Amino acid sequence: MIVFTYAVIAIVFVVLGIGGIMYLDHRFSQSIGDRPFAIKGRRIDSDDPFVRSQFRKFYALRVAYSVLLLVLLFVAVSYV
Repeated sequence: MIVFTYAVIAIVFVVLGIGGIMYLDHRFSQSIGDRPFAIKGRRIDSDDPFVRSQFRKFYALRVAYSVLLLVLLFVAVSYV
């Protein structure tokens, strides 16, 4: 039973992690519209200050979301 519980927790957190990051990336693309940019690793290559500020904002949201998921994972596992 414990193996099943951990498997369910793992599947839920993988889906939440990948889906949440993909959703934030999608929202970033929608927020900047058709402005030109290129992402090289963790950096963005653009001359537009709006694109850079949006990238910083969404990158901070991605980090906060990842930390939130880690905290929730520790809380969920501690109750098993």
